[in-house]
Amino acid sequence: MLRPYVQRIRIPTSDVQGVLGKKASLPCDIQPLRSDDAVVMVLWFKESDGEPLYSYDIRGRSYNQPKLWSSPTVFGNRAFFRAVAAPAVLLVDNVMAVDAGVYRCRVDFKNSPTRNLKVNFTVIIPPNKPTIYDSKRRDRTKLVEPYNEGSNVLLTCEVDGGRPRPWVTWYLENVVIDDSFEQRADGVTVNTLTFPNVGRQHLNARLVCQAANTNLAPPQTKVLILDINLKPITVAIVTKDKHVSADKRYEVECKTTGSRPEAYVTWWKNNRQLKRMAKNFSENNETLSVLSLVPAVEDDGKFLMCRAENKHIPDSAIEDKWRLNVHYVPIVNLKMGSSLNPDEIKEGDDVYFECTVQANPKVHRLVWFHGNTEIFHNEADGVILSAQSLVLQKVTRSAAGDYTCMAANSEGKGTSNPVSLLVRYAPVCAERRDGELFGALKHETVSLHCSVDANPALVSFHWTFNNSGEQIDIPPRLYSSNGHKSTLNYTPTTDMEYGTLACYGKNAVGQQKDPCLFQLVAAGRPFHLQNCTVANQSIDSLYVECVENFDGGLPQTFLMELLELPSLKVRYNVSTNRTPPYFEIRGLPPGVSYRIDLYAVNAKGRSDVSTIETVTLKGQAKFTGESNSLGVSPVLVSIAAMSALLATAVCGVLAVLYRRHANRHRHLPAKHAPLSEAMYMERAAQSPTPVKEAESRASSTEPRGETRGARGALLHAPDPREDDADPDIIPSLYERRPVSNGYMSLQRPPSASKVPKIEEVRVDPDGAYYADLRKKDYRIPLTSSYHSLGRVNKGVNACSPSSATGVTSSLTAHRLRPEVVTTSHRVQESCI
Repeated sequence: MLRPYVQRIRIPTSDVQGVLGKKASLPCDIQPLRSDDAVVMVLWFKESDGEPLYSYDIRGRSYNQPKLWSSPTVFGNRAFFRAVAAPAVLLVDNVMAVDAGVYRCRVDFKNSPTRNLKVNFTVIIPPNKPTIYDSKRRDRTKLVEPYNEGSNVLLTCEVDGGRPRPWVTWYLENVVIDDSFEQRADGVTVNTLTFPNVGRQHLNARLVCQAANTNLAPPQTKVLILDINLKPITVAIVTKDKHVSADKRYEVECKTTGSRPEAYVTWWKNNRQLKRMAKNFSENNETLSVLSLVPAVEDDGKFLMCRAENKHIPDSAIEDKWRLNVHYVPIVNLKMGSSLNPDEIKEGDDVYFECTVQANPKVHRLVWFHGNTEIFHNEADGVILSAQSLVLQKVTRSAAGDYTCMAANSEGKGTSNPVSLLVRYAPVCAERRDGELFGALKHETVSLHCSVDANPALVSFHWTFNNSGEQIDIPPRLYSSNGHKSTLNYTPTTDMEYGTLACYGKNAVGQQKDPCLFQLVAAGRPFHLQNCTVANQSIDSLYVECVENFDGGLPQTFLMELLELPSLKVRYNVSTNRTPPYFEIRGLPPGVSYRIDLYAVNAKGRSDVSTIETVTLKGQAKFTGESNSLGVSPVLVSIAAMSALLATAVCGVLAVLYRRHANRHRHLPAKHAPLSEAMYMERAAQSPTPVKEAESRASSTEPRGETRGARGALLHAPDPREDDADPDIIPSLYERRPVSNGYMSLQRPPSASKVPKIEEVRVDPDGAYYADLRKKDYRIPLTSSYHSLGRVNKGVNACSPSSATGVTSSLTAHRLRPEVVTTSHRVQESCI
């Protein structure tokens, strides 16, 4: 049987690719070859099964309303034929892997033969998304620590799947940096990237791993943003002064840039870190550190360093240095010459000191001090200053004391430690008292205190007595010694035992050359007060100061009398035993003028008077009428002027008459104050006849009213020259009344006039008393008595009018006599 011959016609085939999950277009040319022809049906077949899977049928229909059919087991509703396209295509949505294969398109025409076309449809399966790993197999697409500047980056990009197998490429931003990859048998494609020495320019750069196996779909990518720790670029100490002053506070700034994260800034002084002394402020990649620095003297010449580093990057520290030039007050140290023994320096030796100075800037002045006194160069006096040394030649005791040196620069003055110079010397008198007199009665023991200055202070003493050129050693039993003091208890018994007593000291250095001298004289009246002045004056008060003089060898008190001018009547008196003496009286009437007489008094009598001539208390001005400009008659003014001139003339005449009367009383002989009763009995036992004669003579010549009548009556004493002949023979006319402390009590009787009442007696802060006179009757004098030492400083004492009975001589007449005496054996202590 013969088979018919079938001519095999070659069917045109086109290759088409589709991406899994995407759309695909299978072309089919349905354009007729002739214009009078038209398509009536299109059928799609898959070569593997030969069954139609899609049809496009326009038979019996309009071209715009074809009949479409799709096999539900192949494409279903995923396919659609677009006949209007050129060429016409079968659109397939959501391509599946099973869609791959060879498809045949059969086109039936009205007039032309059927046309067949083949389409080789390939389905491309894209690869999975790449994964980037580091050398430790950590997924770098997740958050991990950044890379350090300068380090090498090793990254591996792995891509699983893909058909055909993808190619894997590394990009830096949009630039390919590695396109080499490896396709492993397990279906994974790998590209390993080595990126050396990442730097500042790579910060936040994008490393992209891209996997692609077709151009029909975008490639699969993975992006890595480079996070890099950066080293600091710059560091600088902003404030570098030429010099700083020690112990002053400075704010030193250091700025660093470039570090990421912010730089860790530390401060160092040489190799020692300064901790907790700085504050850091950061913004962007710039850090400012502020150090609170108080430089010390020992910091001079040291380096202050500001160090900036990134803690995450080893060996990333950079630093800036500043050499400190610290100015400070000179540091001065003083010491005595090394060849000297400070404990063995004596008068006449040479001494030198060395002053060591440490200073910045240099010292411009060096000064030496002895105590608080500056020392100057004086070769004549043996004082030599050279460089930083002081030489004292042939020192004396006056050179002893503390020595210091002071150096000065622009920062200030520095004073050294004091160095004490001890000069050993023989004893000398601590106080020179050659001109001082010491008064004593016969058989009265006087304690003479001799004090010497010596180094060493262990001193032995001996005393001598000299009278008329004959020098006698005093027996040691009569004096005692203690350290640098010696006390001699000396009792003169005859006139020949008054003279000069000398005290000599001796220590390890030698014998005292000039002794301490004591001039012992027979006791007598005190010397007059000196330098009496009105220290203060107000409307109703006076304050008078004086300087005491030799007390005559006996305890003395002081008296001030106020004599009203021009009558010269004693209005007030005040007594005190303060040394130096001062007097205060208050409550005086304003506008009154006084003369002030001042005396010193002891048991031998009263001193010469010291007078302050005229003191006027200022009164308050009174205005009783209007001035002439306000209407006072010129006639009245003339009458008032003539009256004033007449009153002035009358007062002048009265003053002349009064002075003549007063001058007659000023030439009366001086009187001695009475002795105490105990002294009187002592003298009577030693020389009974002269004393008794004097007593009987006094009792027979004086009126009873003056001798035995009123207490404290005033009498004229015998001529003082009789006492001077033998000061120890005291007539019984003068009485010495003993008291507990040896001071004599003298009384002045009050005037017969009315005595003012004392409202109040006050005590001032120094212990002195004063009286306030509050009554306006200023005609009455205020009297006072001389009290014993235990009763002095009682201020102003007032006597009642009844105590004036029996007074025969006026107070004014008594004031004109230079001394006060009493004849009564019952001496009045006080009228208060």
